[in-house]
Amino acid sequence: MSLQSVAATVKTSEKESKSQQFSVRNSNVAVTRTYLDRLGVTTEDLDALKIIHVAGTKGKGSTCALTESILRNCGYSTGFTSSPHLMEVRERIRLNGKVMSRELFSHYFHELWDKFEQCEVPDTESVPPGLPGYVPPKFPSFLKYIVVMAYYVFIKEKVDVAVVEVGLGGRYDCTNLIEHPTLTAVTHLGFDHCSILGHTIEEIAGEKSGIIKQGVPVYTVPQHYTASYPVLEQHARNMGTSVIRVPPLSHYPNPPSLTSETWSDNISLALQLAKRWLDCNINQNTNTECQLNGEELTTDIGKAAPFEIPEPFLRGIRTCQWPGRNHVIQRDRVTYYLDGAHTPVSIGLCSRWFKSHTSDSRRKVLLVNTRGERQLSDFLDIIRRDIRVDLLIFCPNIASNNVVVKDCEWPEDLKKSMVEKARLNKEEWCDTGSGTPALFFSSVEEGVEHIEKTSNNTETDVLITGSLHLIGSALQVLHPTFLDDGEREVLKSGAQLIQSAEV
Repeated sequence: MSLQSVAATVKTSEKESKSQQFSVRNSNVAVTRTYLDRLGVTTEDLDALKIIHVAGTKGKGSTCALTESILRNCGYSTGFTSSPHLMEVRERIRLNGKVMSRELFSHYFHELWDKFEQCEVPDTESVPPGLPGYVPPKFPSFLKYIVVMAYYVFIKEKVDVAVVEVGLGGRYDCTNLIEHPTLTAVTHLGFDHCSILGHTIEEIAGEKSGIIKQGVPVYTVPQHYTASYPVLEQHARNMGTSVIRVPPLSHYPNPPSLTSETWSDNISLALQLAKRWLDCNINQNTNTECQLNGEELTTDIGKAAPFEIPEPFLRGIRTCQWPGRNHVIQRDRVTYYLDGAHTPVSIGLCSRWFKSHTSDSRRKVLLVNTRGERQLSDFLDIIRRDIRVDLLIFCPNIASNNVVVKDCEWPEDLKKSMVEKARLNKEEWCDTGSGTPALFFSSVEEGVEHIEKTSNNTETDVLITGSLHLIGSALQVLHPTFLDDGEREVLKSGAQLIQSAEV
């Protein structure tokens, strides 16, 4: 069976079960654990990975990327799993800072597939998921398959540390089967996926804090919504630990100079996670020895101390690769600024980043889209407060109508609904009478072609934002070889935030 057909089978399985997913979220962890059991992976195997587990609404991916890069530059072998991917599913699993090669990804995918195929699984289709007696099917759904594969790969490749980004929420996320991580962290919290995680910041914080484990240190950043602190603190106290808030990056004696505020708190969090991990493991200490003792427990949220940043840490920040976030691509007289911002707070940071890097004398185009429950009108209001927009382009998260995407195409029914939603967004915008001209295109490729054909030798800045899926489609059009190029050079992305490692 080919990799393409295997992937199609897994995705079909996921699609068929989608109507049940939200009602059985609490079985996610147990089901994922079952698949690892079928592979012969034990709790001790997972503990040996010395995992850093990171949840949050905004910045968890970049925090993970930075932490991995710092520890790798300190001489440790690393594994890193994240979601979603931008262009190809293999991006979700990285070894020593590199996306898995197609050959290695295919090898492990088929190895797991063969093992699952050999399992004898009783027929319990009559028992709904989440109820006693339910037995997961022979093959995991797509998301569970990739998570299980990531842990399996990290164990087989014998990495020194695994950095794991939560997919959605925390408590019921399928990555949350880790019983003894070395460290946990919660990045900035905000409002996203509210229909699943809750409509108040307290509910959302409760879901994210589900990754906190017994006695394991948990770090967080200065939160925009302070109502999250008591929730995090209570969950930590229930687990015999405490929350440690990281200092502002400017408080370190030798902070790197940034060209954007976007990553400031994420860098500080990564610095503290890397330092604590090294403190726990420099002498091959066990995870248990890293846990907080009774004297370190506090009734308030503790504060981590800034420190002199060692050169390997600074090098890790400088060379961190995290495409699709603060990502710049130059094509002739048109400069594209890509950022996967998709919450009100991150959209505000994104628009300020764009403004700080562009000149008012240049033509300004905004190519935008959102998915799910996010309100595009709210995002546009935030962006237009910061920047002038000469042309607004609405298009779905579809790279092209003419070629097959490397990884997979959107299902036809979803494709049609995305196109229709983008068309309606454009019509609703025009009905507001804002005066800013707006156009609709059925793919990113068509939008880019229009921008470049109508630039008329005018220097143009284009901001593409609103969805990581949109960024993935844009990369397929603007830089289709970026995954292969990234193996050989540092992408012009997050690393460009760092002006200098000097004080």
